[in-house]
Amino acid sequence: MAKFDIPSRVRYVDRTGWGASPGFPRLGFHVPRRARTHVIIHHTVVVDPDATPNLWDTENTVFGRMVQLQTIRPDLGLDVPYNFVIFLMDGNPASIYVCEGRGEDRAGAHTKGHNTMGIGIALEGNFELAFDIGPFVPLISRFLGWLKYDPNGPGYGPYQPMENLGQLAPAGRQVFGHRDFAATACPGNSVYTALAQLGFTHP
Repeated sequence: MAKFDIPSRVRYVDRTGWGASPGFPRLGFHVPRRARTHVIIHHTVVVDPDATPNLWDTENTVFGRMVQLQTIRPDLGLDVPYNFVIFLMDGNPASIYVCEGRGEDRAGAHTKGHNTMGIGIALEGNFELAFDIGPFVPLISRFLGWLKYDPNGPGYGPYQPMENLGQLAPAGRQVFGHRDFAATACPGNSVYTALAQLGFTHP
């Protein structure tokens, strides 16, 4: 089990750490890390039913939502369809949980035509709702930089960096949104308008 900060206020949890059900094993075929060329940002449209629908309060809630994501889209297979899922936590200062879905070495089921070369990262929530994602942008960029430059941690690795991540990108941005490839509102206007601020921050 791996659960560690990469760095402060960016908590990474692997599948064992969040309690992935063994009845729904990891799906997707193996993808070499050097084949990963781009990041695609999504949202899950699953909201927290309280006064802060896109913010999450506790680790147990986060882990419960990850278990739910294993079965939420049976049409895409009984597993989390994304490579990673990010939860924006309710608190000051801002912090995030990053949970391993299929992981960086397996094909996802998130963006038709881009499930092999693209890494699918979903934010848990409905970001068509008005939301200021600004305080979380540096934290998400730190995670992206961790993937690109040094995806290792205590009890996790050693793994090779995904050095080609970001080679493919839209004009004026370092990452894609799902709507760049499909007729969809995903990842929601509150996130899509902030994508130009995301990058690969070196750890």
